[in-house]
Amino acid sequence: MTANPNLSSILLDNVPWSAQAPSIWAATALTLKRNLSRFHFPSKMQKSEKGQALELLKNLLLNLKELNGAHFFSEEQLSLADKELLCEHFLMLQGFSQPPGEAGIVVDQRGGVLALINRDNHLELRALSLSGNWDAVWDLLSKIEAAVAVQSDVAFSPKFGYLTSDFTQCGTGLLVQSYLHLPALICTNKLVQALPKEEEDVVAMGLLGNLEELIGDMLVLKNKYTLGLTEESILQSIQTASSRLVGAEKTARAEIKEKQTPQIKDLISKAYGLLMHAYQLEIKEALGYLSLIKLGIDLGWISGISDQKMSALFFHIRRGHLSHLFPALGDAKELGHKRAEFLHKELQGITLGPQINT
Repeated sequence: MTANPNLSSILLDNVPWSAQAPSIWAATALTLKRNLSRFHFPSKMQKSEKGQALELLKNLLLNLKELNGAHFFSEEQLSLADKELLCEHFLMLQGFSQPPGEAGIVVDQRGGVLALINRDNHLELRALSLSGNWDAVWDLLSKIEAAVAVQSDVAFSPKFGYLTSDFTQCGTGLLVQSYLHLPALICTNKLVQALPKEEEDVVAMGLLGNLEELIGDMLVLKNKYTLGLTEESILQSIQTASSRLVGAEKTARAEIKEKQTPQIKDLISKAYGLLMHAYQLEIKEALGYLSLIKLGIDLGWISGISDQKMSALFFHIRRGHLSHLFPALGDAKELGHKRAEFLHKELQGITLGPQINT
């Protein structure tokens, strides 16, 4: 199956970080999970029921003014590359599982809101915020949810709140994930003491779901619970924990710059050399090297490229994006070479500052 050109054009033309240049607080993703009271959960629905729910939600979402110009794509329209592109674009930590049938997605024309229909739940709304203030994004999701509830009863229990297919996510049905770029804390071994405490309603992990391997020096904070809390308290807890880590990262970067830390200079210069000259790069190592270059830019030790462009490269070098940029890609080795070749071209003109060599 060939990749859907409409979906790829929406996402590739609207890379989240390409419009802004966040240095530490990369993005926040908000997800609302809702189900319709008239149907069983998707895993228990008959095919005909799934079709009814799909048509109902598709038509409802496409006619919302909040999603003006939105596009619908059925599951069958999506290639593997399309699904990877979606997951990368919307910073989804888990990929798509085996297609459940009679499922689909709705994406707004700016690539900022994604609606999953008939996956684990009847409807999952996901939106990205690229600043520490996500009021506008939360307000948008709330309006979309309210419009859905007006036209179709949403499954709700006075005792357990909004009902979801995973009982641990009932209550608000709200998942907030804050993505933080923390190379200074990680490289100086100061991250552990800055992490949220056990008693906080926040859990920290990497892009792989654990703290053992922080790919690209990215840390993800998310709420532990959705039940017994208000949406406002969830948002506030993530805001507080994220702001504290951002403050710690800024302090660590200032110390590195003041002390001209040799170990950090060594890491940045090696990352520069490998990105500029490697024949083949796997995704984990490429993201790690890009992370160090971003740190070098913020410290003033690297010039010739904007932090904004570096942030966009975090998306473009992943498999889903590369597969759309270069449709003829073959096996993993060819992908690794094309990633290195792509980075050589995109990073032309960057230079190490005199601080690195002194």
